[in-house]
Amino acid sequence: MEVKRICQWCGKPFIAKKTTTCYCSPQCSKRGYKHRMMERKMELRHMQEMLELRSLLEKQEYFTFSQAARLMGVSRQYIYKLVKEEKLRASRLSGKMSLIRRADIELMLKSKPYERMVPKEDFKITEYYTAEEIAQKYKVNAKWVWTYTRQHKVPKVRIRQFNYYSKKHIDAAFAKYEVDSDLTEWYTPEDIQEKYGMTRVAIRSHVYRNNIPSKKEHGQIYYSKLHFDLSKSSAEESKAEYYTVKEAMERFHLSRDAVYGVLQFHQIPREKNGRFVRFLKVEFDRVMGGSKSCPDSNPREMMQNDLPLTLVCMFSFPTFAVKSILTIKFSCYARM
Repeated sequence: MEVKRICQWCGKPFIAKKTTTCYCSPQCSKRGYKHRMMERKMELRHMQEMLELRSLLEKQEYFTFSQAARLMGVSRQYIYKLVKEEKLRASRLSGKMSLIRRADIELMLKSKPYERMVPKEDFKITEYYTAEEIAQKYKVNAKWVWTYTRQHKVPKVRIRQFNYYSKKHIDAAFAKYEVDSDLTEWYTPEDIQEKYGMTRVAIRSHVYRNNIPSKKEHGQIYYSKLHFDLSKSSAEESKAEYYTVKEAMERFHLSRDAVYGVLQFHQIPREKNGRFVRFLKVEFDRVMGGSKSCPDSNPREMMQNDLPLTLVCMFSFPTFAVKSILTIKFSCYARM
């Protein structure tokens, strides 16, 4: 029976006498033996160099990225990855020189204990989510799930290359983003721009001032159609009936403190509309007499009827003029 083999040195086919024969001739056998011995010597030399280098590195306190990779037995690219992910601290001394402390390497190893791989039969799947389940349930991107869980340290268990995140922590994290289930109609920013002619900055400002509910799905923001339409209609209606503090300041040339002083002294009802305080125009105009400044009238009439106007004038003038106004007021009393 012929045994056809291929020589492991020269690659030529030959007929072997034994099944264990690997070379076609004694010459190829000697060359193959010498090559094996040379490779073994090179491996031993490389191992000896690594041991000597590691013994030298063990005495150092600071390492370059290449030295840290040799000390830990990993590639230099993996050291760069650890530094980029902020798992390992490094200090950049110049554009081409960065060092890593031994203490930082030991701290990284202490802060990342070994996670036991839980067998699937002993693992309660109902108490955990996968990243895909979170993305599908809460309508977010899977990449955002990985980033969020890593930044907020959500408990997880790894099983056969898959991560399972704690259901309790995920539900608590998304609870603050929940909106009323009765809201079924929503605007996108493009819809509002087309309907009301508002810019995106104006839309965000209007939503913030009026506390309009919003939600975000797959990176797209939505605003409640019901609340937005009501806020726009009420804003147009109330504009003709109410003053804001800023509008009263511009109409009557008063300071902010003066407007609040008039409101407090005359007990004019006011309400909070979003971030603004507003009050009825009728009430404020009645106090101000429908004018923008103090009228020139008889002192006796001012004393009998227009005491509020005198106070308004006091608020309208600077602080140093208050004493003069009070002097004029008391002189009017003396003449009567």
